[in-house]
Amino acid sequence: MKDGFRQLVSIQDAWRILETHFKLMPEEIINVDSALRRVVAKDIHSRVNIPHFERSAMDGYAVRAEDTFGCSQTNPARMQIIDQIQIYETSQKEVHSGTAIQVATGSPIPKGANAVIKIEEAEEENGQLEIHFPTVPGKHVMKLGEDVKKGDLLLKKGHALRPQDLTILISSGIIEIPVYKQPRVAIISTGSELIEPGKTPKIGQIIETNSCLIKSYTELYGGVPIKRGIIQDDKDILKNALHSALDADIVVFSGGTSVGERDYLPLILQEEGEILFHGVSMRPGSPIAVGKVQDNLIFCLPGFPVSTMIAFEVFTGPTIRKMQGASVTDPRPKVKARLRTAIPSKLGRRDFVRVRIDKSGNILEATSVRIKAAGIISSTTRADGVLEIPENVEGFEKDTEVEISLYLPLSVKF
Repeated sequence: MKDGFRQLVSIQDAWRILETHFKLMPEEIINVDSALRRVVAKDIHSRVNIPHFERSAMDGYAVRAEDTFGCSQTNPARMQIIDQIQIYETSQKEVHSGTAIQVATGSPIPKGANAVIKIEEAEEENGQLEIHFPTVPGKHVMKLGEDVKKGDLLLKKGHALRPQDLTILISSGIIEIPVYKQPRVAIISTGSELIEPGKTPKIGQIIETNSCLIKSYTELYGGVPIKRGIIQDDKDILKNALHSALDADIVVFSGGTSVGERDYLPLILQEEGEILFHGVSMRPGSPIAVGKVQDNLIFCLPGFPVSTMIAFEVFTGPTIRKMQGASVTDPRPKVKARLRTAIPSKLGRRDFVRVRIDKSGNILEATSVRIKAAGIISSTTRADGVLEIPENVEGFEKDTEVEISLYLPLSVKF
């Protein structure tokens, strides 16, 4: 098994293997009010017209547009104001030639009217209205179904819901929607050297941080995290921890994936289930192992925090999204930036380079945070995102325009 780790697979080949093993989560019906970031399980169509009546788009006066034809500064159209209504009111009167009804933004358009004159484009005095500029039918009138027509496709299957999506669902009379269940993700940190956060480490001890990191990333990618604590580097204890975590949909270990004497996880996967791949041609994160035990995917992420982050973003996070049927499996926003300096890399391996982004005039410029060690977590807090250098590229030259995947959640400074 330790020799097998040195036979690295490409990210593309690893994904070809992984995609044949994950399962789509079942559907459930939930209230729109709690559906933010959930993934829609069926196409959703509007049940109503929005708006469901003609309404004014402005504060002003509902008129017959024909009454304004030919008017000018020297020959204004004159009308009598016969009523005034607010947004929540309807008028019992009808607009005829030579009359107008004062309306508010959102008011129903009175019968007989086909246009609205903005309040600042007319002069009113003692119930009489003067209009100096002609208008056309439909001006400042929001038509029935102008926003959404009954039966229109609102959201496609696989769409991750945003605040504005929830708003249009409610406006369309939809309160409950079908979504995919969120995968439950059991998180286990391994290492006899690890101690709980809040304790003071002795020489040789390390404060455990990866479970918090993985929990946060799990939530960002749409999973339900379940922290299972720290497990010592003991094969039997690790094996028991694995089986006790199989009530979740995904199990994520951190640490214990390399080729050391106490890196038991790949061996346990082989004994209890199967290894899908162990070792990927990427940096950082190459020691990742992914396997399957019973019907559960098991992700064994490297122990160093930066490697954990990258391996999660490349494999675990997208798997969580795919299991929910999400059409977008990488939710990180992308920006284009120009490199301030050259960034070398090695052919045959995909490099993930932490970069800082600064703005120079109207141009974004990216600078490598030049710290190679995967245990230097400050390199990520000083960076804004990650630059991927493909396997077939031997680095990027200075001034090359590149694409940066920004860290989630966003904290944009440029």
